[in-house]
Amino acid sequence: MKRLVFSATLFLLAAPAWAEAPTPLDAPLTAGVVTMIAAAHSGPAVPGWPAGRPFHYRLYLPRDYDDHERKYPVMFIASPRGDATMGPLAERLARDRWIVAMLVESRNGSNLWLANFIAAHDDVLRRVRVQPDMLFCTGVSGAAKVCSVYPEQRPGFRGVIAQAAGLWNPRMFADPAHARLVVFGTFGALDPNLRFARQIRAATPPGRGLVEVWDGGHSWAPAAVLERALDWVEDRVFLDADYDPALADAYRWYFENRLAGVEHAGPEAEQALRADVLQDLPARWRLDLDADTRERLAAATRKVDGRERAARASFQDALDAELRGRGRDLPDRIAAYEAVAADHPDTHYGATAASRAQSLSWEIGRIPRRGRLDRGW
Repeated sequence: MKRLVFSATLFLLAAPAWAEAPTPLDAPLTAGVVTMIAAAHSGPAVPGWPAGRPFHYRLYLPRDYDDHERKYPVMFIASPRGDATMGPLAERLARDRWIVAMLVESRNGSNLWLANFIAAHDDVLRRVRVQPDMLFCTGVSGAAKVCSVYPEQRPGFRGVIAQAAGLWNPRMFADPAHARLVVFGTFGALDPNLRFARQIRAATPPGRGLVEVWDGGHSWAPAAVLERALDWVEDRVFLDADYDPALADAYRWYFENRLAGVEHAGPEAEQALRADVLQDLPARWRLDLDADTRERLAAATRKVDGRERAARASFQDALDAELRGRGRDLPDRIAAYEAVAADHPDTHYGATAASRAQSLSWEIGRIPRRGRLDRGW
């Protein structure tokens, strides 16, 4: 008798979780806030996971999602502890109007990471207006490693920001399907996983992989580092590729974000110098700008300082050489960045070159100084 009562009790406790239904696709969503979504799992059975039980992800919609019918890029985020949030990227992702999918069950030491990603991916593409050929992901430690597998599981991925970990399959770039994928690795100078920086550089095709080492340990990178990582990834994805009319919404999204960045930057800041690049994009991407936007672009261009333009050209030469070398000649690249810093004192890109030289010095094992970097590249 006691055994029957005990069994019934177990059934009653388990039933709510097992019986949970996926969030209806027409469930109301509020732009600018995070909503928990239960996503149906339609893949193979996962050991230890009840059949029919949904997986979960947190969904963030950009603040202007309801203002028009555009499609948006999406960022998938995984955490080694599960229950992912936007973390240090929160301000940037909200400001630049990303769709964000944060995985809940995916965590280190669990076999649920892949099923959680597939359920979230397939659900978010059905649920909201995602630009299906503009998918990105990030994570830290083991979550970064599994994030690097996403492009092999679903098409449309353009960028991976791998924090404190290497790639699960460094040979993936032998597949032409991944030729356009961009990878940015971030590592603390005292991170035991720093050895994987060389793997990222060697695995990615020239110009498609870069690493920044920051003053810290094995953890999420600081917001300033992630800003630079996302800037570089986006620039490579958008500026290095041929025009594709199917990406019209994504082009406008990138242009609007960059123009707003220029307007909120000081006259010598990196974003102001991007106005040079922005001038060519409306014609290249068939963007129909209204008179107000054209004037905003012209005003942003007038911010560009001649000394900064020269410093930027020297820095870009040094960066291009680093990308071509793919990590094989880092002592020479350090010297090149130090020369840029010496030749262009008191400029943003002179300081940027010095910061880059410090990052490479830590990457090859020179003992880091204490404290945080004052400026970034």
